[in-house]
Formats: sequence, structure tokens, C-alpha cells
Amino acid sequence: MNPHPTWSLWRPHSNCGPGCLPDPETTPRVSGPARLGRLVALLGALVFGAALVPVLPLLSRSGRQVAGRTWARAVLRSVGIGLDVRGRPPHRRALLVANHVSWLDVVTILAATPARMLAKHEVRRWPLIGPLAALGGVIFVDRTRPRTLPDTVAEVVAALRADDVVAVFPEGTTWCGLPRPGGRCGAAGRFRPAMFQAAIDADAPVVPVHLGYRVAPPGREPEPSTGPAFLAQESLFSSVRRVLALRGLVVTLTAVDGSWVDEPWVDGSWVDQPWVDGPAEAGAPTGRRDGRMDRRRLAAAAQAAVRAAGSPGAPAVRPDRAVEPGTLELAA
Repeated sequence: MNPHPTWSLWRPHSNCGPGCLPDPETTPRVSGPARLGRLVALLGALVFGAALVPVLPLLSRSGRQVAGRTWARAVLRSVGIGLDVRGRPPHRRALLVANHVSWLDVVTILAATPARMLAKHEVRRWPLIGPLAALGGVIFVDRTRPRTLPDTVAEVVAALRADDVVAVFPEGTTWCGLPRPGGRCGAAGRFRPAMFQAAIDADAPVVPVHLGYRVAPPGREPEPSTGPAFLAQESLFSSVRRVLALRGLVVTLTAVDGSWVDEPWVDGSWVDQPWVDGPAEAGAPTGRRDGRMDRRRLAAAAQAAVRAAGSPGAPAVRPDRAVEPGTLELAA
């Protein structure tokens, strides 16, 4: 019997730990003065964000979106991170669902698309970040009060019907994101289905997005890295310090195109991997039950699409359309 059913079901727990991080002795790092310069630049970007707080309510919707994107890109530049956007991230009425690796995930999404984020309610109390998030349209979810979930889903439905992009991390917590042979961590979590119901109720597209981090030192090919991961029991300060030291860090945002549902991996072959928390449901040919879209099957298919986009040998992205839950037939 699971001694912590509420923790595992409502507040997912990642088993990624220090063993998932790269060896600091072999990881390309910048000099001490360069780290100090990045820290000063990051503080400057945060001050810029603070200056935006009283101005945001005076701006139009498009003005707030431009300000948010400008701020997010300033944060990435300040810490020396390159941004690589692949596919077509949504810019209106869509539920964007992504894997969750780092605190940088939120900044990366905001730098690529004008999304309203779904965040844990604790963020509202963070100095500077909390007020900026609230004014930026963040939707907060209280994970300590499961009974409030229907209200949160309804708020997401309203945002989607208002033509907004809403970005969520269905894994519920951060993972290192990089499966290792013989590794003890899960590397990635199962997509919880609750927020997929909002897309179904709002008849809005679901756009799977994979976020991956690579270190590209001068003269070498870029390599996937867990350096930016924000792991369980780790302080935000220690994660920021590690990111400030990384040389040649690039974050890749890959928006998965809806035609991927026609690929062979939808039958479950990509889902049923040892590094995915939760195998595919056998014998499930579609994402519907009795003619209705099922949020669990939609979540499983989106999870498979995100995993496939981040796996070696994944098919090339074809950026033409998003996943429409109202018309899509998906395997679990």
C-alpha cells in the first residue's frame, strides 16, 4: 500500500536526484568573472520585470504579450542561453502541454509564445515573481486542496474560450529529462489527465511541446545535458548557480505537429518505454469512448508525442497544424 496516496496522485514526486546531474569536472563552464557578469545581467532583467509590474495593467492585451516575451528573452540572454524554436508554437486558443525539467521551462515558453501559465499557488507568494505572474495572467492551482481542481479546470476552459494559449506541465513536477542506461530515476513522469479536460470542454487544440537542453561548447557537437534541471529537494539558488556556470547552453522548444497522430508510435510503441512512468493501455485503438474524447487517452497520446519529439531518431517535425481533441482519434 502506498503510504502517501495524496502525495503520489495529487502532488507527483520525482525521484530524480544529484545522480542525474552531469559531472562538474567534465561539464564546460565559464570563468568566475563571466558568471558574475551573468548574475548582474540576470538581476538587471529581474529589475526590468519589477518595473513592468505597475505598467502591465495599463497595456493592451497585445502590449502585455510583447512585454512578457521581451522580458523572457532578456532573462535567457542574461544567463547566456540560446533559444532554438522548432515547429510552430501556438499563438491563440490552444492548450500547450510540455515536459517539465527546469525553472527555465516557463521562461522558454514565454519567450516563444504568449501563453498563460498554470502554476502552483505557492508561486503567488514569491517576491517579485508572484505579482509579476499574477499580472501576467498566470492561473494558479492549489495542490493542497484537491477539491478546488474543478474550479481551476473551469478557469482554464474560460481562458481557452477567450482565445488564450494556456501552458501546463502535466507531469506535475520537474524531472531530469534525460534517460540513462541503468539509471534509477524515471527521467520523465506520467502526464496527469485533469487539464486535458479543459481542452475537450473548450474544443481547443492540444499542442504537445518538448523542451530539451543541450550544451554546445566551442568546437564540439552539442550534447544533451541535465545541467539546467531543477531537481527535488534542491534550492532554486543552487540551480541558478549551476545554470550561470554552464558554457554554450541551448534550450530547444519543439512544437509537435498534429499529423504525428498518424505515425506508427501512436499505437503505444513509444509510450511503452522503461523511462516512461506508465505503460500504454493494451488494445486501445482510439482516443474516444462511446464517441466522446477521453482525457486519459488524450493525455497518453500527448505524452507519447512529447517523448518521441525528444528521443533520438524521432521523425522530423512537420509544422502545419495542432492536435484537435474534438476530431482526433488517438491510441492510449
